[in-house]
Amino acid sequence: MKKIKNMKRIMVITFVVALIQGCNKDNVVADIYYNLNLVGGINELTINQTIDGNSVPRLVYVKTPQNFDSSLYYPIVFFFHGAGGSGQEFLYNNDITELINSEKFIGIFPNGYSNNRSDGGFWNLGSEPTTANDVEFVDLIIKKLEPHPLIDTSKAYAIGFSNGSGMVNLLAKATSHFNAIAPLFSQQIISTKDLTPPKAISVFQVNGEFDDVIPLNGGVSSVGIFVSAQNSALNWANHFNCNTTATEEDLTWANTVLSSFTYSNCDDGHEIKYFIALNTGHGFTDEQIDSVAYNQIWAFFKQFN
Repeated sequence: MKKIKNMKRIMVITFVVALIQGCNKDNVVADIYYNLNLVGGINELTINQTIDGNSVPRLVYVKTPQNFDSSLYYPIVFFFHGAGGSGQEFLYNNDITELINSEKFIGIFPNGYSNNRSDGGFWNLGSEPTTANDVEFVDLIIKKLEPHPLIDTSKAYAIGFSNGSGMVNLLAKATSHFNAIAPLFSQQIISTKDLTPPKAISVFQVNGEFDDVIPLNGGVSSVGIFVSAQNSALNWANHFNCNTTATEEDLTWANTVLSSFTYSNCDDGHEIKYFIALNTGHGFTDEQIDSVAYNQIWAFFKQFN
């Protein structure tokens, strides 16, 4: 694998040098050059996507470890924000920054889209105020990142919150980009549940016991029609031939107690986990549990590469 990656780096760099020497189109050269020169910290990437017949520039933040090492091949973790938000919600989370720096992966923070451009971004699951094809958007991001000699897109993972959680569920059903996902505070919507995933993945699903936005037991809500948290996890387990009887245990993350359910022995060594955070609504409210949760998620992701 390392030999292949080295050959990939040499081929890409040779191509770029030839392009820079032989092409006077500054915009093309700058675009390729930028992709090969990510710096330690926050970078910005623009993806042009056609939405309703118009070319729309969409912003993606790329956060590398502060001590970016050109001898390493970095896994990538996508972070999908909630409805009406932006990539900056995860981008400036101190716990995520610490993980990126210490665990040496690259964070990808895309912005959602809104048709009126004035009320934050959304991920298009069918009922949101956006007509963007966000599966295509993520395809374009991956395509842009893939040639970079320091990025290993074969080790790609995704975390989402709320509407972003629905997006990672959809991406895991509609694409083969990710090895594992962590949908936080949303289970699958009905239309996603009915899709067949192209490959086995691992899932780390977290729901709030008293979530009043996306109810634990599913049904109709103001943001869509959902299956229950349990049936969402079981849907993944059934697709991947896991044990359909979950192993149960109680856990404590910081000051929060969680009921944990694990479906093991899935295809290709994968695993499905879902957690119910007791006495919790739509999202964690304690900074301490945020830190524990992201560390738990990354420890889970690292098992599946």
